Amino acid sequence: MTRYELARDKRITISALVLEVLSMISVILLIDSILGNQLGVQTIMANHLSWTVSSAIVIVIQYILVTIEMIARYREEKRGFTLPLVFLPFGHIVRLLIMLVLEIGVVSLKLIVYFISVLIQFALLILQLHKYLGTAHLVDITDTCFEPIERFVNATYNLLYFNKIETNGNVFNAVFNGNLTFWCINH
Repeated sequence: MTRYELARDKRITISALVLEVLSMISVILLIDSILGNQLGVQTIMANHLSWTVSSAIVIVIQYILVTIEMIARYREEKRGFTLPLVFLPFGHIVRLLIMLVLEIGVVSLKLIVYFISVLIQFALLILQLHKYLGTAHLVDITDTCFEPIERFVNATYNLLYFNKIETNGNVFNAVFNGNLTFWCINH
């Protein structure tokens, strides 16, 4: 089996899905152990795992996920430099947090503009003014203004992830491909 065939195998997508679910659960257990054992805050769980056990689980799952990500990257011919942040302990979580911080502002503002434009268009439709007025220009202006920021977010994604995306696409490429499972399904 070649690397390309292995990368395209459905077992890679399924294992990425299982590992990402386990990763989320392990991060929740880590947060619970920090809150429960270190800070003394009562959480949902009565018996907290120790900090070292939770950390070990998170790190092991992280490195298995990185291995799966490196296998899956052979689906695409597009390659480039990747900052090896995920090889550090908790690097997987740091990478996710960096991308969330970059994506949240752009995505929220764009979704607000899209939602407002739909509401305005709906009001214009009710008032029978939709033939004369429209909100397409508002959406176009917003997309044009955010285009350089979206390219930066996508370029940052390509710098942090082994699985590359198109940098000239919109910011939703980085949002939906941040999950290895979604990236595998999309590619």
